[in-house]
Formats: sequence, C-alpha cells, structure tokens
Amino acid sequence: MKFKTSTLVSTFVCCWFMGITATSIGFGALFPSMNLVAKPFVCPSGKMDLTREVYNPYPGNTITTLTWYCMDEASGAKTELGIFPMSLYAGTIYGWLFFGLVVIGMMIYARKQQKIAYGMPRAPVRSVFETASFKPHYSETILARMKELKELRAANLISEAEYEEKRSEILKSL
Repeated sequence: MKFKTSTLVSTFVCCWFMGITATSIGFGALFPSMNLVAKPFVCPSGKMDLTREVYNPYPGNTITTLTWYCMDEASGAKTELGIFPMSLYAGTIYGWLFFGLVVIGMMIYARKQQKIAYGMPRAPVRSVFETASFKPHYSETILARMKELKELRAANLISEAEYEEKRSEILKSL
C-alpha cells in the first residue's frame, strides 16, 4: 500500500495537533496522570509531582489549579514545570500514537477497497424485465466453459471450426 507523502504529512500534523490540544491539554486537565508520559523529557533526573490547590475567592465559586513540579531526588529541590513544554512533549507522544492508529486504519480501509475492486465477485444486477429463466454469466462460468471447450478440442471430439465458433459465442456472452 502506498500513500502520498502529502497525505501522510497532513495526517501527521493533524494527529500531532490533536495529541497536544485534545489529549494532553484537554484530557490531561481531566486526568492529569496522563501527562506523566512526558516525564523522561521534562524531568529526566527527578520525579514529577502534581499539586492541586483549591480556592474559594467568594461564596459559590471554587477554583482548582493544577501545578506540575519536577523534584530532584538527590537535593529535593522543586522546579515548577510549565504547561506548554509538558503538553508539547506529552502531546507529541500521543500524536505519534494517533498517527500510528490512523495509518493502520488507512491501510485496513485501502485493503478492503482493494478487495472490493479486484477480488470479490459481485452479484449481478437484475432488472424487473428479466425472466425467471435468466442465468447470469459469471466470469467463473465462462472460464469453466472455455476450459471444457479446450478439452473437447484437445480430445478431437470437435473440429477446429466448431471450436472457434463456440469460442466466439462464449466471448460474445461477456
């Protein structure tokens, strides 16, 4: 299966964008632990830690903030991580995963289309005006008839003229 380079590039860009925006930022806000996949890139020498802070600036209003920190395991120092570098790395990982899934889906779809176009016989379309004695001519039936005709000629059961006459009739029925 061969895909155009432009199709693959545009698919990758879309998957990367969706990995960053929808998955890392969007779902990452709902399920913050999803962004831990970025740890090797944003916090290679430490542990990523999440802090939730809840504020009630006035009655009936609650604000929750999530802040990621990189804690150095040796010194215990905390460094606040920005949302954008973390989302960029985590989103890139999710974008690659989406891209892989989309390409696999494209390959499966293309294979199904190829089977429909070349491999699977289709049922003949019959009109209302055709009679019950109508027998569709499948390519398999024609192939079998041609083989039978060739065997009859090889066994000298029919003449060359009869062979050519029947052969042309079979080919006309296509």
